[in-house]
Amino acid sequence: MKRKIILAWRNLWRNKKRTYITLASVTFAVVIATMMRGLQLGTYDKMLDDAITSTTGHVALMDKLYWDDKTLLNSMEFPPNLEEVLRADPNLDFWVPQLFSGALVSSGQHTRGVLVQGVDPQVQDRQINLSEKIIEGSYLSDEDEAVLIGKELSLFLRIGVGDTIVLLGQGYMGVTAAAKYPIKGIYDHPMAEFNKRLVFLPLATAQYLFFMEGRLTNVNLVLKDNEEVSNTQTYYQSKMDTTLLEARGWRTMNKEILSGIESDNFFGKIMIGILYMVIGFGLFGTILMMTMERKKEFSIMIAIGMRRTKLLTQVILESIMIAGIGALAGLIISFPAVYFYYLNPIPVPEESADMYRQMNMEPILQISIKPGYMVLQFAVVLCVSIVASVIPLNNIMKFNIVDIIRGRQ
Repeated sequence: MKRKIILAWRNLWRNKKRTYITLASVTFAVVIATMMRGLQLGTYDKMLDDAITSTTGHVALMDKLYWDDKTLLNSMEFPPNLEEVLRADPNLDFWVPQLFSGALVSSGQHTRGVLVQGVDPQVQDRQINLSEKIIEGSYLSDEDEAVLIGKELSLFLRIGVGDTIVLLGQGYMGVTAAAKYPIKGIYDHPMAEFNKRLVFLPLATAQYLFFMEGRLTNVNLVLKDNEEVSNTQTYYQSKMDTTLLEARGWRTMNKEILSGIESDNFFGKIMIGILYMVIGFGLFGTILMMTMERKKEFSIMIAIGMRRTKLLTQVILESIMIAGIGALAGLIISFPAVYFYYLNPIPVPEESADMYRQMNMEPILQISIKPGYMVLQFAVVLCVSIVASVIPLNNIMKFNIVDIIRGRQ
């Protein structure tokens, strides 16, 4: 085998210009494919991470009716024993007690429907770094009877820090929930819907407003390990009254995002497939020329007793070698760029940023550095090189060595 590898290496450099051109085309294609795939997978990871960490959690504990009918009537009691189980769970990174309810917010003659979210300020800050997004005023504390509102909502209501808003909604069991709260801070979140419609209250204040003392709409669990979702669901199902409550996984709560990712991923694979088809035709042309240029050499070798199968092995080695060197060079060139943009996500231009915000995505392009998709590029190029060898190899099997040696072909 060592001798075959040496011969294959020497044969590659018989025509240096052709070898360099082929290597360059393979290298360039692998660089482009790696960057494209990295951006795709990084964007998907960012979307899911935003959805899981900022909204649903990996697992959510809630009333069995709440997900299909999000009203306060379908809220859950939060017993002390469940809190003890949560605090003792080593798989949890953190857990987020929440109270969600719709309401009208009003200031003067301006009114808008909003979503009021009662939160633990410290946990919420850990979840979405809300304190870092405050552009006016200050962040909430547990004892506050005040609100945080988004930048766009403050512009719509024409109010600022220190002004008062009125919240009017329906509390637990249909009672009227109404109160006035001062604005303690204004935040600017990259997700458009946060800025337009989300009002934050300390959890205790929100429970008092909606007559929900001791009750929550849901508890989101953010795990240390994404692979533990199924085990975590099973664990909490065993700790709760499953006739009333359920532990719902993130996949069932993010079906729309997953569907969009699946569709986009399909078309992304088609684009990369087209790119590798171009690589395949390039390799096919190179191997075919190498084979036809050396048909007399091959015929003489067969005539003196060399098996055709050994010639096939030699040509396959040459094909794999040129493809492997090109693919490896592509990965070596692309990895520093991939790693740089992983550490420094690409900001989306302002003219396109609003589209991202409308989709509740932060307007940045994140790239993935998972080694799996990079190794896959290498493996695909090797497979393409083998497939590209099929027709030239078939020609070797059909060589009429007598006619070729006599110069008739």
